[in-house]
Amino acid sequence: MDLRPRQSKHLVTGKDGTRIYTVEPSVWKAHIEYIHKKHNISEWYMQPSFKWIYEHTKIGYYPRGLAIEKAKEIYVIKGAETDYSLLAHEYGHILGHGHVPDGIPHLMNPIDSLRIRDPDDIGDKFEENFREYYEKVLVPAERNRALPGMLALGLIAYGLMG
Repeated sequence: MDLRPRQSKHLVTGKDGTRIYTVEPSVWKAHIEYIHKKHNISEWYMQPSFKWIYEHTKIGYYPRGLAIEKAKEIYVIKGAETDYSLLAHEYGHILGHGHVPDGIPHLMNPIDSLRIRDPDDIGDKFEENFREYYEKVLVPAERNRALPGMLALGLIAYGLMG
């Protein structure tokens, strides 16, 4: 069954046939809920109380990516297509990895700020599978994202020397 919403755009297909799509924000929530319901996926953030808290306070978590292992499809909300850790995390699901327990610093943690370690080398596998996209899109995006921080640190170091 084709689960791609009409508002999605195909970005790239990896060497292993895995496809990455972006989904328009206007249909993202409905897309996530449909897939969770269709595949009987039970994640803590889909529980009514957690959804209510996030929808009314924007505190908490709501997914920006979703992988369907059997279909070899990764969906990310438009704007997240240059988020390396998100894409590598979702690819980890395609490879059969589940989420790690809460609080564990690992690429397979659903919380982005905890995706610090990658003992299973999922990132390397992602880079190899999507080599051209990684080199032409993700590396420049990460460079641009990191540049202001590097400049600020340089100015601080320069100021401390003087």
